Amino acid sequence: MSVNGSIEASVSGRIDGTVKGDVKTTGKLVISQTAMVRGHVYATDLVVQGKVYGDVYISNKAHISNKALVKGDVNAMTLEIEEGAVVGGAIRKNVLPPANSAAEPEETVTKVATPAESAAGDLNAEEQSNSWF
Repeated sequence: MSVNGSIEASVSGRIDGTVKGDVKTTGKLVISQTAMVRGHVYATDLVVQGKVYGDVYISNKAHISNKALVKGDVNAMTLEIEEGAVVGGAIRKNVLPPANSAAEPEETVTKVATPAESAAGDLNAEEQSNSWF
């Protein structure tokens, strides 16, 4: 079976075919060995045995099996990856999807600082802490 368009459900489910669109569920999602998803995946729990071409946002646990391929970022509270699995993206802990995930990315505007602003910024740079998480 092949679905062109997004799927949204409030129950757990399993995909055995092809989905070209986002998949959203508040339950557990299983993407079987014969399945392929071309879109973002949002679920509470996830088991990937097939292929996902898009970002994955899991609020609890994601399990990626040894035959799975994920070409996108994986965001989950708990992540289990079997040896042999392929993940072609970043792995992040507990990162929620953007509020406007369906919208186009926002344009980035760069402001050029005046010499006075630049000097003040250098003084405050040491006080700011950076974190990967």
